[in-house]
Amino acid sequence: MRYFHGEIPRGPYFEDWYCKCRTAAGQAVALIPAYHVDSGGRPGASLQVISGGGSWWVDYPAPAFDALPAVFWVKLGENRFRRQGLRLRAETEGLSLSGELRFGPFTPPRRDVMGPFRFLPGMECVHGVLSMAHPLAGSLTLNGEVLDFTGGTGYLETDRGRSFPRRYLWVQCSCPAEEGSLMLAAAEVPVGPLRFPGCLCVVRHGSREYRLATYRGGRVTAWSAAGAEVRQGAYCLQLEFPAGEGHPLRAPRQGAMSRTVRERVQSEVRCRLLEGQRTVLAWTDPCGSFECSESGL
Repeated sequence: MRYFHGEIPRGPYFEDWYCKCRTAAGQAVALIPAYHVDSGGRPGASLQVISGGGSWWVDYPAPAFDALPAVFWVKLGENRFRRQGLRLRAETEGLSLSGELRFGPFTPPRRDVMGPFRFLPGMECVHGVLSMAHPLAGSLTLNGEVLDFTGGTGYLETDRGRSFPRRYLWVQCSCPAEEGSLMLAAAEVPVGPLRFPGCLCVVRHGSREYRLATYRGGRVTAWSAAGAEVRQGAYCLQLEFPAGEGHPLRAPRQGAMSRTVRERVQSEVRCRLLEGQRTVLAWTDPCGSFECSESGL
């Protein structure tokens, strides 16, 4: 096995890639290949799949995994993920998934979303966004249903570290503009014995990029499973989510995928960006995604 950061971690450690693919008609599938090592040094790999209709977990032995993240290349059994696209063949109880998708050019944020936080020692999770939006072509067959992604849009991010935050909110949705997309991550961030509320948010609208982040003075003034508000200077971002529970996904706790969170990958997200009293952007995405975890359970 070639390890992507120069050495094989002894644990606790995890690394994953979140690859969301949405059709032009508003259906979505998210694919999460991952490598994880628990605190006892036991490695493993997995593929999680979530759609509007359900979620599935596929186990793989550690030798079935290989990755080179500098060029975004991940091999997991018969599945391949790379900048040019993906090829899937995964089977488990309740899941039959196969097909190929081609990716157009990635649209990364203009700078690393973590900013100076990336260099804080002891961060339990480091977040990255590889593409806010990229065009798709091809199709996937999910449990006998053919999903045509030609003309659709992709999104790609990554996480690595030991654990997901104890409390966090994560949102991703598209904006009504060429390459338009929003990503928000808000969390209770532990650094040594201290904890502080942190947020990262990028709103891309055409050629314009808005960034709200703790390291720029941004703060989350409210967040829950019903919505969120982020303020930074004159800017205020407001998000609203409909009621609903979402589908279960496994998340890392000290490298082991032993925690259950719930995500809605294909749900309405209402967004509004204000500058003072002026509405800069306002839109509703019927195919947004979000997770809200109120505890580490």
